[in-house]
Amino acid sequence: MNYKLNLKALDSSFQVPNALADNFIKLANPKHILILLWVLRHADTPKSAEQIAGELHMDKSIVNEAIFYWIDNGFMVPEGMEGVHTVVVPQECEPAQAEENTSAKKEEVPAKEDKLGKKTSRPLGSAMAEDADILARAQESPEFKFLLQKSQQIFGRTISKAERSMLLELMDYHGLPCEVILMLIKYAVISGRTGTRYIQTVGIGWAEEGIHTLEEAEAKIKVLNKTNKLWRTFSEQASIPYKNPTKKQEALFVKWTKEWKMNIELLAYGYERMLDAIDKVNYNYLDKIITSWHENDVKTIADAEQAEEARQSTRRTKKEKAPETAPSFSVDKFNRFVDNMELKYHKEDSDV
Repeated sequence: MNYKLNLKALDSSFQVPNALADNFIKLANPKHILILLWVLRHADTPKSAEQIAGELHMDKSIVNEAIFYWIDNGFMVPEGMEGVHTVVVPQECEPAQAEENTSAKKEEVPAKEDKLGKKTSRPLGSAMAEDADILARAQESPEFKFLLQKSQQIFGRTISKAERSMLLELMDYHGLPCEVILMLIKYAVISGRTGTRYIQTVGIGWAEEGIHTLEEAEAKIKVLNKTNKLWRTFSEQASIPYKNPTKKQEALFVKWTKEWKMNIELLAYGYERMLDAIDKVNYNYLDKIITSWHENDVKTIADAEQAEEARQSTRRTKKEKAPETAPSFSVDKFNRFVDNMELKYHKEDSDV
């Protein structure tokens, strides 16, 4: 069955831009679309975020997110800035333009150094850019504006203030090119690891490793994908409820498998040993087990069992040879002592 609009409902109506229905109805957050529709309905009267939130019974933070999104895409403007912003159609954004600006932007970003002349690294989550600063940066940099818009397409939603700040930091502070950041976001979405802190941490790591081209980013992602595949195998064999490793676990796993060439079966055995020893999951403890095996050239489970048997034998030998340093209680000695005691009874003077 087909459906059509009841034309009588158009007797009282307001305009909706074609671009909203053609290009943003699938991309934008549904709540943000509702907010824009309400603003379109009251287009003749400027509204503040507080007024919109109150009328729609929505949290102000959601309204602020929507306002930023629609300003960034040209559907809304701050009062007094009419004519400055134009509507942006995502499909018309050309990555080639962004790539042309990448090298130029990297030359403009000054190196961050401390008083000793050493490069500094901004603590994670230490800076949250204001929306006004992000908007201004997007207006002056087509590359950054493209990064914001393309990121939202990849995420399939409006990105948060923390995510916008993170993108600005990765590009302007750490010098990652736009296309490398976008490849990182695609990897994060595909692997199901879209947390802001994770993307930020990986991005900073890439910057420190000097990953500045698509080819270098692709090679890095291949290594990460291989690590993730090994982690899944490790999780299955060790009976771990599968979940993506944390950044620290990932670093340990890369060290065990890539640097030390430990096989998955041995790692799973180490995981079992950890649980037997401390009855809880502690990857620092597991790392000590694996490190000990690496230092003693343990390559198989049989090697590990043999090394453990040798360790236990050494402990038993040391215990047998160790001098008795603490007093011990012997029931037999005590009984002999009692039998040989000469009991004497002394009658004491009494007042009775």
